[in-house]
Amino acid sequence: MGAAAPNVDVLVDGSEIPDSDFVSYTVERDMNQPDMATVTLSNQNDIHTTKMKIGATVEIKVGVTGSGGSQSESIFKGEINAVEPSFKGGETKKITFRALNKMHRLLRIRKSLTFTDKTDQQILNQVVGDAGLSLEWKHEKTLTYKHVYQHNLTDLEFVRMRAGRLGAYVWCEDTKLFVKEPDLSKEADPPLKLSCDKGSEIRSFMPRMSSASIVKKVTVKGWNPETKELITGEAEVASSPLGKETATAFCGDLGKEETFTVDHPIWSQEEAAAIAKGRLRDLNLTFITGECEITGNPKVKIGTVIEIESHAGDDKDPFNGKYFVMGLTHRHSMPKSKDGGYITIIKLARDAAKKK
Repeated sequence: MGAAAPNVDVLVDGSEIPDSDFVSYTVERDMNQPDMATVTLSNQNDIHTTKMKIGATVEIKVGVTGSGGSQSESIFKGEINAVEPSFKGGETKKITFRALNKMHRLLRIRKSLTFTDKTDQQILNQVVGDAGLSLEWKHEKTLTYKHVYQHNLTDLEFVRMRAGRLGAYVWCEDTKLFVKEPDLSKEADPPLKLSCDKGSEIRSFMPRMSSASIVKKVTVKGWNPETKELITGEAEVASSPLGKETATAFCGDLGKEETFTVDHPIWSQEEAAAIAKGRLRDLNLTFITGECEITGNPKVKIGTVIEIESHAGDDKDPFNGKYFVMGLTHRHSMPKSKDGGYITIIKLARDAAKKK
């Protein structure tokens, strides 16, 4: 039985593609990467060959039904980067175009720049503004740096480097670039609770549990070249909003390890502690990862928290509980087979076990 097939609108430079020409689309969204859409259309009489131009704007909307009636939810905005027509004798002609959201503009050239006496937010505001993007920044720490160098890096490499050292994630929606420390208590809006019971919207749930990267403590050490002093920052595991039992507690002896990092230039203890906290969270979010395939839902967003009930009523099941959404795949094809229709694949991460 195929997935649901709601109405889909594909707009190129503001003009809607006729529904009769739609064949399929896939939208991929992942933290720290530009969103990508791949759209295939019927192209009889070459009607779309000259219309699909590099740089043309693309928007994909999916129809949803709510308390206020039917409406469309936008799941992708970007611009065409590649066009691939298909000409085969005796077969229906097709054309496929690939589009990236505007985060890709940060990848186009390499730069070497110096920033003086600025915070990360001020630095990244300047960097993303050069690509026509606006920045939405969120981190609990505000640190000012004497000197920061962007040495032969693309803007996206530089943004990811600055975000990653503090444990922040990067993603883009239309012209807004988000650089945010993950909020593991931020539930989806509206809240999304999924069940693996028969007849639910979950088609498959495939979690993976691993102790390989789990640590209970991270210590960051650096050397202040001006004061000639050792700088040390530490972070230790605390309770998690995602589950009843932390990854370190659940892993027992395999979760008691500590790790050090000395590969960052450090200017203050506050900076070292922020780096340690971000590194600890990144490592422990690899405890439970996986994918959940559901009936298509355009309202699921990356950077939010959803709840999955893998075994109803079993409080000891480690896979029951809340998960942080690290990525999404929206896939929609004409429902001519059991694999047709609209599905959403949610990529998940968790640093705890069991439902709270």
